[in-house]
Amino acid sequence: MCLCRYACSTLIYILAPNHTKSNTCVCECECFFSCVRVIALIGVHSPHPFLHPIFVLARATYLLRSTSSVGVKPLIPTASSLPFSIEQNKQTKRDPLSSLCITALLLRFARFKAAKMMYTGEIENGQMHGRGCLIYPNKEKYEGDWVYGKRHGHGTYTYADGSKYDGEWVEDKVHGKGTCYYASGNRYTGDWTFGRINGRGTLEYADGDRYDGEWKDGRMHGKGLYYYSNGDRYDGEWKEDKRHGKGTVTYAGPDGSVSEKFDGDWVEGRMQGWGKYYYADGGVYEGEWQDGKMHGKGTYIFPNGNKYEGEWCDDVKQGYGVLTYVNGERYEGYWLDDKAHGNGTLTYLQGDRYTGEWYQGKKHGRGTLAYSNKDTYEGEWRNDSATGRGVLEYANGCRYEGDWLDDRRHGDGQLLLPDGSSYEGGWVCGKKEGRARIILKCGAVFVGNWKDNQIVGEGEFRLSENCDLSNPDY
Repeated sequence: MCLCRYACSTLIYILAPNHTKSNTCVCECECFFSCVRVIALIGVHSPHPFLHPIFVLARATYLLRSTSSVGVKPLIPTASSLPFSIEQNKQTKRDPLSSLCITALLLRFARFKAAKMMYTGEIENGQMHGRGCLIYPNKEKYEGDWVYGKRHGHGTYTYADGSKYDGEWVEDKVHGKGTCYYASGNRYTGDWTFGRINGRGTLEYADGDRYDGEWKDGRMHGKGLYYYSNGDRYDGEWKEDKRHGKGTVTYAGPDGSVSEKFDGDWVEGRMQGWGKYYYADGGVYEGEWQDGKMHGKGTYIFPNGNKYEGEWCDDVKQGYGVLTYVNGERYEGYWLDDKAHGNGTLTYLQGDRYTGEWYQGKKHGRGTLAYSNKDTYEGEWRNDSATGRGVLEYANGCRYEGDWLDDRRHGDGQLLLPDGSSYEGGWVCGKKEGRARIILKCGAVFVGNWKDNQIVGEGEFRLSENCDLSNPDY
């Protein structure tokens, strides 16, 4: 017989002589565990009250060991497994120092291992209750309050990756106020609901960003303020981690001051709806937005004071709009890719007005230019100048009809004077040049060559029958 078995038998004989003939076997298991088991079985019949707490602990140890052998986690033994409850201990006539104090020490401050988990702390009725520390098989650890086997109250949970939660627990779940330190370096402090971030809280990122506001199911949702590490800031509504609703974003300049600002509507993280944007160069746009760009109807005031009111598409003027220049000039018409394109009217500072076709910001096609001095050109335009066939009617009654090139008479054309005389012939850069015919008021005709507005070489002059010069008596 081994020493443990002998000690066990001796203890049985001393403590419970009536059980010395019991059929209880103390040699079927390990020697130590056999002793514990026997002591637990006979302890309740012992006439020695001062040893009752030892029997209680032996009984609990025996139950933990026996449940482990059948694959059941023995972490939280039930109250019915114990031979004495705390209330029963209080009712027995035992010495306070030898019973109640020792029992409290054994029952409320226990240390045991089960399924490779280790708990150190207070227990009550066989369950973790009070303050305690539980180390899990994966080396994660909970240290804090327990209520009958569940994490409840205030506690700290340390994860295997180094993350840590410190805060309130309810019914074994993170619930209430708490702070989570993530392995990435981020830190969240605020409200939790059954393991999820819900309510109001602050998330501080490792890179210096910070969000302070409302949360739903672990995402920024509701109203909140986001501070960026570069000085930018967004204050407004959120939906599932994206700017959504009404909100204001300010962009910081190199010196930290506000350089740009947007105040308006957001949809899934982008400016969309109605909003006002203040640009760094002093420009201001107020109007409709789509997918983060000026789109729809809106007004843009340029840094120099010019103002455009009209339609936009993908950040450029497109459609119908009016551009008013700070000097008083004004374009009203259609736009394409930020340039006047299509039909439109441009009123110049001095009062001239062009009405007609435009192409990529220039007068091109058919159009009419009415000058402030009452002259009027109507005809073809190319690359912002009169080119092609056109008619210029002067305020004094003269009229030119013919070819033009770069705003000058060039090619073949006819100039009619108010008295009825005319020039028909060639023009070069606004001057008479080439073969031409002049018809005078009296009907006389001169045909000859011109150079730089002068007659050169020989020519033919014919008098009409009605001309005074053809009368021999004149």
